[in-house]
Amino acid sequence: MEVGEMDDVQAVGEQVISSRGGSVLGKKTILKSDHFPGCQNKRLTPHIDGAPNYRQAGSLRVHGVAMPTMEGIVNVLNHIGAQKKGKQTRVLWHSLREEPVIYINGRPFVLRDAERPFSNLEYTGINRERVEQMEFRLKEDILQEASRYGNKILVTDELPNGQMVDQWESVMSDTVKTPLEVYEELQHQGYLVDYERVPITDEKAPKEGDFDNLVHRISQVDMETEIVFNCQMGRGRTTTGMVISTLVYLNRIGASGIPRTSSIGKVFYAGNDLDDYSPSSEEAILRGEYAVIRSLVRVLEGGVEGKRQVDKVIDKCDSMQNLREAIATYRNSTLRQPDEMKREASLSFFVEYLERYYFLICFAVYVHSVSSAHQATSSGVSFSDWMRARPELYSILRRLLRRDPMGALGYSSSKPTLPKIIESADGRPHEMDVVAAMRNGEVLGRQTVLKSDHCPGCHNLNLPERVEGAPNFREIPGFSVYGVANPTVDGIRAVIQRVSTSKGNRPILWHNMREEPVIYIHGKPFVLREVERPYKNMLEYTGIGRDRVERMEARLKEDILREAERYDGAIMVIHETDNGEIFDAWENVNNEAVLTPLEVYKCLDSEGLPIKYARVPITDGKAPKSSDFDTVAFNVAAACKDAALVFNCQMGRGRTTTGTVIACLLRLRINNGRPIGMPAIQNNHEDTTDADYSSGEETMDHNGHLNSESWKPHTLTELHPRFDINDILLLRKITRLFDNGIECRQILDTVIDKCSALQNIRQAVLQYTKVINQQNMEPRVRRVALNRGAEYLERYLKLIAFSAYLGSEAFDGFCGQGETKISFKNWLQQRPEIQTMKWSIRLRPGRFFTVPDEHKATCQPSIVKARNGSVLGKGSILKMYFFPGQRRSSSMNFRGTPHVIKCSIWTTNLFVFEESPVGSGLRLEFPHLNILLKADLKYKKSVT
Repeated sequence: MEVGEMDDVQAVGEQVISSRGGSVLGKKTILKSDHFPGCQNKRLTPHIDGAPNYRQAGSLRVHGVAMPTMEGIVNVLNHIGAQKKGKQTRVLWHSLREEPVIYINGRPFVLRDAERPFSNLEYTGINRERVEQMEFRLKEDILQEASRYGNKILVTDELPNGQMVDQWESVMSDTVKTPLEVYEELQHQGYLVDYERVPITDEKAPKEGDFDNLVHRISQVDMETEIVFNCQMGRGRTTTGMVISTLVYLNRIGASGIPRTSSIGKVFYAGNDLDDYSPSSEEAILRGEYAVIRSLVRVLEGGVEGKRQVDKVIDKCDSMQNLREAIATYRNSTLRQPDEMKREASLSFFVEYLERYYFLICFAVYVHSVSSAHQATSSGVSFSDWMRARPELYSILRRLLRRDPMGALGYSSSKPTLPKIIESADGRPHEMDVVAAMRNGEVLGRQTVLKSDHCPGCHNLNLPERVEGAPNFREIPGFSVYGVANPTVDGIRAVIQRVSTSKGNRPILWHNMREEPVIYIHGKPFVLREVERPYKNMLEYTGIGRDRVERMEARLKEDILREAERYDGAIMVIHETDNGEIFDAWENVNNEAVLTPLEVYKCLDSEGLPIKYARVPITDGKAPKSSDFDTVAFNVAAACKDAALVFNCQMGRGRTTTGTVIACLLRLRINNGRPIGMPAIQNNHEDTTDADYSSGEETMDHNGHLNSESWKPHTLTELHPRFDINDILLLRKITRLFDNGIECRQILDTVIDKCSALQNIRQAVLQYTKVINQQNMEPRVRRVALNRGAEYLERYLKLIAFSAYLGSEAFDGFCGQGETKISFKNWLQQRPEIQTMKWSIRLRPGRFFTVPDEHKATCQPSIVKARNGSVLGKGSILKMYFFPGQRRSSSMNFRGTPHVIKCSIWTTNLFVFEESPVGSGLRLEFPHLNILLKADLKYKKSVT
């Protein structure tokens, strides 16, 4: 085409593009060629015309290719063996394109924005049916537009130098085809090819449903079927599809693994250089050992083997792209890129690719653990359901990647200097850093340590009792309910002796509220920690269930015993001194010396001690889930009425106190029926705002001592003498919500005060309110106080709701007092307004902790403050809801009914002229609204 002709086409093209009006091919959209022979990777063989970047995953029946032409599709099918003649091989072809594609004269074109021709249009979440409907409508738009321009359509081609040129393409109805029509035509021609469309957003991780769609179809074909994937360039989505298909294929044939290849970026475990084991070393990065991945393989049963299998398959399918190498490349680009916009783009790709790697590991474990994953059955557990049943996996992803993408990079300001491997006379390393760097257990993995979890120094000296080995042991006055910090085995025995034998050898129901995996070594508890954060609980277990945390502890035990074999029967652990310093030591162990908590309590039960054990995992510093309330409620309801209820967490404060409150409420309900009351216990509700209460386990120092100095420069009453817990509007709202809200909350507050030896949940909210409203407070401290205050406000809100639940008939069936049996979780689901209140705390916590101005409080009449009705409660007013003052010109005056406005209704075929002996009138009928309006009037004949 001559230069002058190109300019003419360009000028006309701009006019055509701006005047487009199709349902898909609309204004400012273009049809850009979607076939790029220039993208061919020269290292790939064989080269197939019209099918760039074709490759096969070794000898497996898995193939990948970029966007092919129609001729390219035929060439691939012929190469694989799906030709029309001779012995045929069946092919299952997957298009992973999310963008609508159309074939014109055998070439693929894609819809693009005219102002952003090099960027894909995203339709995240679109399914196959809708994207294929879009392509069908796009075809109609093309043919309709071509009819206006002499059966020609304006398309845009991309030259090898990146320049965009417009040109006219002659079209007929049979030369414009959707991808579905292309493959259907090939089937009619005799090719054994089945076509699937699984739309996946470019450069994004597949959604759980995408995995399910791929598994469902792949698992239905026979083992001899060749499976092909294509996206645009045949790189990201295609490679991911090949990995998924290979994982399913290997599982179907029962293959245990693939021999590793050896090149840069491939997984390897050889080498003795300790620097290779640093979490931020280049070798560790190329192995994919990011913090989020290490957490995943710890928590996910089978995670280590799942990662190993995924790494093998990634290496097998990496002709075009190695996922781990791509993650490392984007990581390094983020760390070294000086341009801010490019750095942000690299970080975004890093997060998306790392999330893709994360889900592939989860999927590999799913495929191996759920037999129905590779069977053509409709009743099997889907990957989506499997993931939803493990909320802790989303917690890890959210905490370690999405909320802190820069932290996920795994960089450090200065490279850690790990000591050389110096062995003692017994052949063991001297340093914990050395041991932690070389760990390779499923749970006790690299960069993890076992830290002593028994802190005698955390014992509150104000408690009336001291039980050796069981810090912070206390009894709730008037109840057979007890709380304690994490005890030793001897401490558990001492608690049993104190609780059971002193009360006639009564049975004990012990609730362990720990979410973190704990292990007992020689009768002392140890907890899993990261070597860089030995004082901090790992928060990667949020949402984990009892079965999974107990299986995790069993795997931790196996890791300990396996590692001890390497070190002549010893395991290195960390101890903590009373002043907060830590030191490492070797512990000699054997199978009898290492016990999980479940094994400890089973041993005590087998000895004839009257104890039953329950595990209710709750995240430190968080409110219990509704299912946690139900678990405790069902356990208590099923226990003997005279059974003692013991609760423990780590320090015996936050989770333990909440557990004792729940247990006391349950005992009142079960023993006294409805309404809940405390006839034998005097209400001792006191204002303990300034008491030395901890605001939760998270406020402790390294020794577990209370650390409240920074939280108490002034008392709350000094700052705001009129502010109390009822000034928080949300609490007044939820109290008014229930018929017996006031009574239930009064009982709850009494119970909270009874259980407040270490922490008063209600006053914890006020403590954080005090910090948030102090002047000149550091932003970091205020932010922490706001987050924790929101958690305790949510905890108090849930306890109010739970009290109202116990005060209703919903719980009758669980305690033998009626027929109705509704769980607290289902009861809450029937009251979405409570869920809305909870989410309002999380979305905008600051508004609930702002202390009102003093003049606002003083202007409130005393009668308003004294109100105590179930709905018209303290601080609530009755505001007039009648507004006669406003006037509008179109208003019609009716006494007592302001602002009646006459609306003109324009409609068709709804006006019916009606004549009757009484007179004439106008009848307005709206059948779909079931409305009939009549007005008597004199009316002429012309009515529409």
